[in-house]
Parts: sequence; structure tokens; C-alpha cells
Amino acid sequence: MAQTRIKIFSHNDLDGFGGPLLLTTLQEELFAGVDFEIENIGAGQIDGALARWFRDPAAGQFTDVYIMDMTPDSDYTFQQLDANFANHWLVFDHHESEAAAREKYALNTVTPADATVLPSATSLVWDWLKTQPKFDQVPESRRAELAELVELIRAYDTWDWQNDPNMSKAERQAADELNQLFWFYPLDHSSEFVSAVLAAGWPRYRAANRLLITTLNDRRAHYLKSHLKDVLVEEVAGHRWGFVYASDYKSEIAHALLEGHPDVDAAMVISPTSVSLRSNGKLDVAKFAESYYRGGGHADAAGGRLGVNLIKVGEEAVIADLKKLVKRAESETESQQSSVADNLDPEVAAKMAALFGKK
Repeated sequence: MAQTRIKIFSHNDLDGFGGPLLLTTLQEELFAGVDFEIENIGAGQIDGALARWFRDPAAGQFTDVYIMDMTPDSDYTFQQLDANFANHWLVFDHHESEAAAREKYALNTVTPADATVLPSATSLVWDWLKTQPKFDQVPESRRAELAELVELIRAYDTWDWQNDPNMSKAERQAADELNQLFWFYPLDHSSEFVSAVLAAGWPRYRAANRLLITTLNDRRAHYLKSHLKDVLVEEVAGHRWGFVYASDYKSEIAHALLEGHPDVDAAMVISPTSVSLRSNGKLDVAKFAESYYRGGGHADAAGGRLGVNLIKVGEEAVIADLKKLVKRAESETESQQSSVADNLDPEVAAKMAALFGKK
């Protein structure tokens, strides 16, 4: 019997790592003999990643393809999935901006078990896992541990940890702390971190990392306070926006910006190569991101890519300004030297010329 080999493409945030690693966490119980290969990529890169992979002869060794926390933008990509993998491909995605594309391939799209709860990619994977053979053989205590982590990831990714009035304070705090820990570690260690949390369960992992969590909370509070001093408010396309630069804590800064500026309709957090958008319900930022920033997401929370690298642009601006300053200083020095020479007594000037060997 041929071995089942599953290629997984997923986003590179906490939700993007959570979904694939749920499968490997339960591999022994549910997927014995299955080989998973996971590739985490940035937002908006799924079509290019699949196109490259389809050209790789090694792709023919895989039996299935799973796409998590993102949806292909090109119908050609969907056609290639159908042509190469027939009914052996699935999409686990929840972003509203790509809902229409997924509807065309409903048989290959995983939907939430409870339509009244906002899903994340990880929660969609969990819903799907619960329908798999042998799931009931997973010990009840283990299922409870994993379900708790799935809910924390879902709550943060959908922003329910801030918006759901029925969520407890402890659950809000846990969702926030888990996400902070994820972003603390470099991307190369994200898989290791998420796997460790899934293995230990949240209560044990949190207890072992209490000091680090406290330190991260204090660091974030200082970061938000310093960056929110530089908010600019401007009207764009009929809506008042709050703009601020920040390379870290982008979701938290956007949320704080909206709270601190109730007169704005949306917040844009600008980082070196991307933007993070949040809305208070008056503007669909997913459509805005799709129209102007090659992005997407949810109506109240979205993101996209900038067409320029702000760090490079900033460096170039500093260099250009420095050159102007140097040229101005050189010009002023020459002017001063000329002025001194012009004002010298001819006899003194002749003596100075002779002293320095000038005729």
C-alpha cells in the first residue's frame, strides 16, 4: 500500500502554525504512517508557492495537499490543484475576502462546525479532526487540553478576545499571552514553540514561563506608549484614518489607536514592508486592503503589502539629506575663506603667501 504523503502550505502567524501542528501532534493517534511536510509562508504568497511546487518533480511524490489560513487568489491555481490532486486537496481558511473563491470549490473547503462562532484556521482543523476515524480514541483529558489551546488561538486571531463580551477575563488574558509568546521567538523557532505548547498544554507551559510573560507585558506597555505619541490623523477616501508606524505589536497598537481616537473610522499601522488595518465597523478594511495593498482579511481586521520598503526609503532620504548638509557646509567654508582673503591687507597677504611658499 502506497504511503500517504501530505504537503501543507500555511501562513506564518500563530494561527498558521497551529493548524498544521495539530495534525503532527495527533499523528500517532490519528495519522500513523502518514508523512507531513509543512511549509509556512507569508500572506499573499500561496499562488506563487504552489506554482513553484507544481514544477518540482518531487511534488509527484505527495498524495494530498492541504492549504491553511489562506486561499489561492487565482482560479488557475485551483484548476491546477484539481488537475494534479483531484479530490485530494483541502482548504482550511476563514478570511472573508476570499470566501467567494472558496465557494466555487465547496467540496474541497472545510467549514466550521458551529456557524455562530467566528472560525480561525486552527479551529477549522480541529473541527475537521473531530470527524476523523479514531478521534474518540484520543484520551479525553488530552482532547480538553488541545481544545483549550485551539480556542485561545481562535479567540486571538478573530479578535474575539477583545470583542466577545461573553469571554472571561482569564481567557482573554491567556489568548493575549499565548500570542505574545509566539511573536517573541524568531520565525525559525515558531514551529518548535507551538509544538511545545501543544505538548504541554497551556496551564503547564504558562506556569513554566511566568517571568517571561510578565517581562513581555511590561515591554509591550512601554512600546505602545512611546509609539502612540506619533499618531497622524488624515481623511482618505471619505474616512478619517489614524496612521502610526510600528514594527511590533501591530494589532495591539491598532486597537489602542482606535480606542484613543474615537473620531477615526480605521487605523493603519505601517511597518517596513506591510500595513495592518483595523476598523471600528465604519469601513471594510478587507476590501480596502484588497484594493490598494494586495491584501485581505476580515471586515474589521486586515493587512497587506507595501509597494516600497520604508527602511530603504528612509535610508535613502537620510543619505540625500546628509549630502545636502555636506555640500552646504563645504560651500560656507569656501565662502568664509574667500571672505578672509579678500579682507586681508595686501602687505599681510604677500607675507602669508611667502610664508606658505606661494608666489
